[in-house]
Amino acid sequence: MSLKLVSNIAGSHLEELQKLIDSGGERLLITSPYLASDMTKFLSRLNFKSVSSVELVTTFKPNDPEQLTKPRQLIDFLRYFGSKNPNMKVKVHIDNSLHGKTYVVTNVGKHRAIITSANFTNSGLCINHEWGILTEHSEELDSLIDEVFEAIEFKELTLNQLTKAEMFVDQYRSQKAWEMTLPEADIDILQRVYSSDSDSYKEPLFFLKPIGTREIPVLLEERQDFSAFHQNLHFSKKKPKGVSKGDVVITAGVGCGSLLSYFKVTGSLLHVTEQEIQQEHWKERWPWYMEGQNQSEKFGASWWAHDIKRNDALEEFRKLYPTTPVTMSGNYTLGTLNFGNDKVQITKEFGEFLIHKIRECE
Repeated sequence: MSLKLVSNIAGSHLEELQKLIDSGGERLLITSPYLASDMTKFLSRLNFKSVSSVELVTTFKPNDPEQLTKPRQLIDFLRYFGSKNPNMKVKVHIDNSLHGKTYVVTNVGKHRAIITSANFTNSGLCINHEWGILTEHSEELDSLIDEVFEAIEFKELTLNQLTKAEMFVDQYRSQKAWEMTLPEADIDILQRVYSSDSDSYKEPLFFLKPIGTREIPVLLEERQDFSAFHQNLHFSKKKPKGVSKGDVVITAGVGCGSLLSYFKVTGSLLHVTEQEIQQEHWKERWPWYMEGQNQSEKFGASWWAHDIKRNDALEEFRKLYPTTPVTMSGNYTLGTLNFGNDKVQITKEFGEFLIHKIRECE
């Protein structure tokens, strides 16, 4: 295992980080509690084209002044890549006990990392007297990466969640406008925008929702990945009613007829932008969406291997519980989905039956 000293005195962390990125890899993993105040300007100093994805682990501490600054920094982080590298996978995670700073490029069987005192800021990577070590792949580096992900408290913040967080910031600042100094920020915004629990403490409703269309079906042989933790659940032009935060949505593929995953709804109803429609034309037909938090990530990554057919599960349920309706309208079939409806509300009994079948596979 080779080691190299990284220093802002004899050189700069920024130069070494760019070399690390240029070496190429599947993922750039950054852990840093502090971030540049102007993320857009700071990120423009680096070229990320040699990596396929970027993941950032940082803090968003409750009752801390960073409650007022982190939303904008993280929004700018996600939007930068959405604009400059739209095909790149970019994720933001939160670990409020984080203190270590690492920059890791991962590959199958071979990783390289800078482990350092330098935060992901201009001062940290260029100005301050910071020292670190550039190290090649080792078992210890494998363990470090595992520990980073095991310590995550809030996984994969979305742009919508962060936008809501910034709205809370604006409201909080307006309430504290009389203060001459920076407020102590005695709030915990992330708990509000990240939770999938209903705001009204109602019992969750259960829905079965098709994913895909006849023109763009979900096919078994294509093994499409539905493991992402946050996914947008799209609905047709007719504004959907009945689904709200805390409800459960079970998805099944159009074409294959197989169960894909199940979600808890985490946000309110949103509408796509004209720009999003231009980028993905199918969104014109399915413009309304709600964010869902994946409750079966492992199953979503290998649903095709289990191939639980929606109709087979329906027949099995009807044999076991012949007097229990399948839908909340009292029907014993799912015929409404055959007529192009974008969802159907199902009974709690049938919903829990489908979830149990998914969990058995996990």
